[in-house]
Amino acid sequence: MSSINANHSRGEKLAQRLSRILARLHQGDRIDKHQLADEHGVDVRTIERDLGERLLGIAERNPEGHWQLTHAARSTIPARHLHGYARLSGTEHLFPDSSLRYLLEQLDTPESRRATLIQAVPQEDLKGGLFTALQAAIEHCHLCRFSYKGRSRVAQPYRLIHKDGIWYLAAEEGERLKSFSIGLIEGMEVDVASRFHRNPAHVDYIDAKNDVWFTTESTDVLLRVAPEVAHYFSRQQLLPHQQQRMDSDGSLLVTAQINHINQLLPVVRHWLPHVRIIRPLEWHEVLLQSLRQALQMWEG
Repeated sequence: MSSINANHSRGEKLAQRLSRILARLHQGDRIDKHQLADEHGVDVRTIERDLGERLLGIAERNPEGHWQLTHAARSTIPARHLHGYARLSGTEHLFPDSSLRYLLEQLDTPESRRATLIQAVPQEDLKGGLFTALQAAIEHCHLCRFSYKGRSRVAQPYRLIHKDGIWYLAAEEGERLKSFSIGLIEGMEVDVASRFHRNPAHVDYIDAKNDVWFTTESTDVLLRVAPEVAHYFSRQQLLPHQQQRMDSDGSLLVTAQINHINQLLPVVRHWLPHVRIIRPLEWHEVLLQSLRQALQMWEG
């Protein structure tokens, strides 16, 4: 019986070791046999046997002496690229469990049997050629000429930014950093003979921002949020640099730094009548005036 248990234990360790080696190979790792031997507490010859015999046709030695997946065993996109794509698309923290194992399990599960369902955010329909041309202009620092809201523009493109289903171009125009909705750009021409130098301050500013309202000035805003909708403001950042404090009645006092009034009003309108602008008072008056005008139009 002890011999059977010992064989079972050795077989289990072998299976665990091979599965871990395969997982690393499928992540695109180049494996060093000495490092593997140290990690698993076995002799280098054991690892050589794992790679050269037990994984024959799956693993191969590269010119540097490390082991990798054979060409036939490689997928088109290495599994490790899943995390890179998640970071690129802004979904890195979408799932509470963002491990590679969890993501691969979800992909292997038929859609009808998955325990999760993602409601996609509506996206605008962009012209692919324009997007590609802008991307190339950014990479090569070429000037762009286009029409935007009826005006001719000459801009130095810095970055393509996706925000709430809309793509924007961050660009310098007349030494000022601005954002342009790509869907409104018309007649764009890229001056491939030109080349500009990026302003490091603009690059740092874009990297530090979490919105597309580019201005050096901001307004401190104070909102009163009723208890009925307080949890919506508590669970996610609905406004830039949002902070909140709960009062004894369950309502929230929310502070934020707003670059433009139109950055705030859509949020407040969405949650009316449960949100009130306390400061600045003139912005509250602007909101009231717009509501009165809307009522006059509807009643007329």
